[in-house]
Amino acid sequence: MSTPKNPKKVAFILGAGFSKCADIPVQAEISPLLTSEEFSSPLDRAVSRIIADFLKATFGWEEGREITALEDVFTSIDISAGTGTHLGIYYSPERLQALRRMLIYRTFQILDKQFKFCEDIDFLLRHYQDWECSFVVMNWDIVLEVHLAKLQPDALINYITPSYDWNSQRRGDQQEGIKICKMHGSSNWVYCKNCETLFYQVDEKLSLHKKIGLFPSDFKLFNGNDQLSEKELAQLLNMQQEDDSCRSCGNYLTSHVATFSFRKSFRTAAYSAIWHEAENLLSNAQKWVLIGYSMPEADFEFKHLIKSAQLRLAHKKEGHKEIDAVLYEDEYAQQKFERFFGPRNVRVFTGGLSEYVQQLKGGTAPPSA
Repeated sequence: MSTPKNPKKVAFILGAGFSKCADIPVQAEISPLLTSEEFSSPLDRAVSRIIADFLKATFGWEEGREITALEDVFTSIDISAGTGTHLGIYYSPERLQALRRMLIYRTFQILDKQFKFCEDIDFLLRHYQDWECSFVVMNWDIVLEVHLAKLQPDALINYITPSYDWNSQRRGDQQEGIKICKMHGSSNWVYCKNCETLFYQVDEKLSLHKKIGLFPSDFKLFNGNDQLSEKELAQLLNMQQEDDSCRSCGNYLTSHVATFSFRKSFRTAAYSAIWHEAENLLSNAQKWVLIGYSMPEADFEFKHLIKSAQLRLAHKKEGHKEIDAVLYEDEYAQQKFERFFGPRNVRVFTGGLSEYVQQLKGGTAPPSA
């Protein structure tokens, strides 16, 4: 995106509703697909069986019935695994950590199944080309990156934290490129826990396509849940390829995301850098555009960051922010925004991104709901 001299600054906060415009399922639509028969390879069937057995043993789930909310599933796992306690006699911390990796892998698969290029997103990004744009993204998917790449193929993406392009091995500079703060991680990242190096591939869900984060030993923890030999598992997981190891130290790689949980973990240096810069970007922007983000209760830490960023420069004349919140027929979220910011400080638009874009095309400010 272009950067004219002394441009105005706009910060976008993007939630699941933004990605929904590109046909990516929102959180409530993910749970029913966790054990879907659409994932039919031998490896995928093994993952489905292990997840199904956990849901039956822990939440009393029965096939054909509605699965509990993903937040409840991950919260139960994260608290027990994080404190070193069992979740029932069968699910030890070791098994729960393995199960967590499988659930993340399956969620990546679900996010990867559907994608449609969205003309509304494309227009929105083009509309702000003369602004200095930054992005705070709550989603794991790469909908934003794909649309930015089409708009400006040679643009550099800056994920804030020190990171390396998987193909070119080029390290991103802290200042250059389009700044994207992925607050909960991203499906196109892989991470080395030994040397703490982060790698990314802008246009591909790297963790999913290389099956990084799954290990043959994980499946062996669940006796009777799969009929695959360790050799077959290793072949399916591509674990024998040296290309899949850390380019810096040779250690194994994992995915790097914070789960849909009330007990999210942001312990690595990567998240510290991302959250710090997100607050700076929001503080210094003259305008915020929140799209498809409903401020869920689980995001209490992020809501505090938003409030801190809003107030940091509020005592200065130039510290006032123009805040637009774009929702789709969500009266409860509208009320939350008006209570959180004050009704005079935020314009809430309830017709979704499509209606918002139509108003931008007409050269007029979208009408307040």
